[in-house]
Amino acid sequence: MKKPHTQETDQEYSLKEFCSILSISTATGRNWIKLGKLEPDRNRLGKPYFSAAYTRKIQKKLQKDDTGSLKSRRNKKYISGNALYKNYIPENSPNFQVIQGLVRQLVPALLTERRIRFILAECAIQLFCQACKKKTAYTENFLSHYVQGDITLGPYDALIQELLPDKKPETALSVQEKIPQAFQVSFLLEKNVDILGLLYISLKNLGERKAEGSYYTPTCTVQTLIQSLLPEESKMQPEYARVLDPCCGTGNFLLQLPDGFSMEQVFGRDIDKTSILAARINLALKFPDASVSTIKEHIKVSDFLLAERDSYDFILGNPPWGYQFGKEMQDLLKEKFETAKGQHIESYDVFLEQALRTVPYEGKIAFVLPEAMLHVKSHLAIRKLFLRQVQIERLEYLGNVFDKVQCPAVLLQIRKTKEPFSTKEMQIAGEGRNFIIQTDRRTDPENFNFYMSDEEYRLLEKAEHQKPMAFLKNQAEFALGIVTGDNKNLIQTEKTAENEVVFKGADVHKYKLAPKDTYLVYEPGKFQQCAREAYYRAEEKLFYRFIGSQLIFAYDSQQRLSLNSCNILIPQVPHMDMKYIMAVLNSRTAQFIYSRKFHSMKVLRAYLEQIPLPVLPEGKQREIISLAEKMIEEANPEKWAAYYDAADRKIAAAYGLTEQEYEKIRKAE
Repeated sequence: MKKPHTQETDQEYSLKEFCSILSISTATGRNWIKLGKLEPDRNRLGKPYFSAAYTRKIQKKLQKDDTGSLKSRRNKKYISGNALYKNYIPENSPNFQVIQGLVRQLVPALLTERRIRFILAECAIQLFCQACKKKTAYTENFLSHYVQGDITLGPYDALIQELLPDKKPETALSVQEKIPQAFQVSFLLEKNVDILGLLYISLKNLGERKAEGSYYTPTCTVQTLIQSLLPEESKMQPEYARVLDPCCGTGNFLLQLPDGFSMEQVFGRDIDKTSILAARINLALKFPDASVSTIKEHIKVSDFLLAERDSYDFILGNPPWGYQFGKEMQDLLKEKFETAKGQHIESYDVFLEQALRTVPYEGKIAFVLPEAMLHVKSHLAIRKLFLRQVQIERLEYLGNVFDKVQCPAVLLQIRKTKEPFSTKEMQIAGEGRNFIIQTDRRTDPENFNFYMSDEEYRLLEKAEHQKPMAFLKNQAEFALGIVTGDNKNLIQTEKTAENEVVFKGADVHKYKLAPKDTYLVYEPGKFQQCAREAYYRAEEKLFYRFIGSQLIFAYDSQQRLSLNSCNILIPQVPHMDMKYIMAVLNSRTAQFIYSRKFHSMKVLRAYLEQIPLPVLPEGKQREIISLAEKMIEEANPEKWAAYYDAADRKIAAAYGLTEQEYEKIRKAE
């Protein structure tokens, strides 16, 4: 993102730069211009440009709750307010209820960073008093007693003093007068529970959290990671072993380290100063014998991506996801990291690359990451790096583990090595499954698909490599459903002379379309985004659900419309009927291949293009098509299921599977 010049009137942005600043897609920007929601200051050679003043005006508009026509596409960075961060500490913690009650009482507008630090200081003083067994005659307003000299904490005074944004007693007392309820609660010291962290992230502005890519890991997940990386019964914790959390936040990962560690071995980095100040207090509580000077030396404000020069035996944590780097930082990262060479820099990719540079050979890294890292094309560079430098020791699929975040996560534990990459002895866990891969599998950097047992892998290999096979890649048209940008006003629930039926993803079932009284007037000029009309009006096409883990396809020959949760596929595979392709994609075998290869909650074009389609003679195709046509018309569920099973067995045979192998797939799916 470009920074405005000193003379704002001299600065202007291209459409791409303007959209980057607003955190919207370029396509959305073009549509907003077309719809009159945005007005470029000037056009040069047919391209729009926006002044810095206008850009700032739109930014402010997006930050308001009542942004009118722009509200529907507001980006996550403009979310405001605060909210209790659930799942971070155990819900049976007494502090959970205390902080929940406090968050409900406080007005978000009053919670500046300075005031939050005063509230953190109140909590920290209470915790230190309990840890040091200081008896007091009061149960609230510890901060006011502290600034007036009624409480002293010895060496820990230094940690409280640096947390206070202003050392003047009158300032602290003034804050207490403005938000008195924040200083009228009692916190309870709990061993290795990040009370300060829950308090900080619950009071912090939601927009800041999300724009910084901050997804705070539940303690139960942190403990799982620690136990896997550093099992207490092992001898992997020599006195000289050094552990780093490069994005430690308030220190929750370090808090969960086994008791055998000392502060001499523990290090943390973060660019958020308040987080670091809280982490120092947490670690002072965990390691009461450690000197404050050691804690401050080991836990410090620092950018791991640029400043780290030391080496560590273990690196662990949860790096930021989707952090928005400034233009200058992007340039620095592009020079330094292989994973930053593409158009978009993903923060957790560069954190992984830097971690690999920072551990010695045989050193270990354990991170909580988005599952997308394993298979999305934009992360190809980090997967290629893994194949050269890494052994994956453990991979656990966590699902949607973060509060209010629909993004499946994994726990990835790797070891830096000089040996060729191998899948042998890799531990796989999650979602009720737990197994060890016993074979050295063929691994493609295009997709790290390890979520299958050895038996499932053998079945997948057999089905994928049966010949002859065709693929949709370069032999199909794909199109997105319509994004109206204003469903409230454009989607209708009653049929009129002007509107027509439009399908949502939920209206699509295997072989069948079941519209739910959803109608739309087709006026592309009013839509946020839409495909070319030719796709919607094609003589025949397939609709499929975009969101979900299942392949669900239905046939349409009535030139009907779809919304963005219902995508369009128009196969163009020579000598292969569209209804036959629909039957294959709806089959249990295709679903087995898809779920084991991609393990995704979105049915992406790139995934569909990799599903093999058995090439059959026309007569064999007709047998399956005949059953497909019966399923399209059949209303009786039992008869429909019988047709489905009959077609499904024929498709499994086309994949070269025996009846016994097919039954294994039926059981798996």
